[in-house]
Amino acid sequence: MTEPEPLAAEDVALRRAEAAFAAVFGDGTLSLAQLRHNLDAMMLEAPLPSGVTVTEEVAGGVPCLRVVAGPVAGDRVLVWFHGGGYVMGSPHGYRAAAAVLAETLGAAVLLPDYRLAPEYPFPAALDDAGRVLEAVLAANRPEDVLVGGDSAGGGLALAALSGARDRGAALPAAVVVVSPLADFTGSGASVTENSGIDPVISARALRGLATSYLRGHDLRDPRASPVFDDFDGLPPILFLASEREALRDGSRQRPPSPS
Repeated sequence: MTEPEPLAAEDVALRRAEAAFAAVFGDGTLSLAQLRHNLDAMMLEAPLPSGVTVTEEVAGGVPCLRVVAGPVAGDRVLVWFHGGGYVMGSPHGYRAAAAVLAETLGAAVLLPDYRLAPEYPFPAALDDAGRVLEAVLAANRPEDVLVGGDSAGGGLALAALSGARDRGAALPAAVVVVSPLADFTGSGASVTENSGIDPVISARALRGLATSYLRGHDLRDPRASPVFDDFDGLPPILFLASEREALRDGSRQRPPSPS
């Protein structure tokens, strides 16, 4: 019998991440409080490297954590909106991830503590994100500001930037979104194709998040599902997503036009 080919290093890392997320969400019966605890605990499994500083500050009335790891190139700052489906995640849980970003980019990383559903449904998170961006861009040169986010944070970043553009406000130099939750309608084929292998998002989970966050609001509203927006006039955007995830198509294709 031939031995199976060993997995490439990136495949090993992917399988490890999938297993970690599967452990966070369990069998689907955990309370929201337990899910929030599990996600933060998983994100903090990697300890903060020595020399990292984490300070509290307020931007636009929104509490934030500022994470710095090593020298900062000038006044460069990255505003990163954490993931968690608009119902989970926190700046506290994202400190270690922010430290890696800070060291890699030579930037201070600002983690906004935007309000979560169901306690604070749409548009609370978007309002908070807009205030943070306005404050950071007013306090810094736009060319020194980067914006990003993952999952819900990615969708939130896109929606907040579109709002700033529409108001004629200042915009950052560039944007990066990782697996953005950008389409609550689930119009992309990946939502059904990958629901069985994505340990985090399925069509059912997407409906549940929409119920908690949107509370009956229009799923196609670009402020909630920015895939339905026009990205003209925004800074350069880098979309990152895996072939195996349910949210993949929100990053690589436009949704079908309404009939």
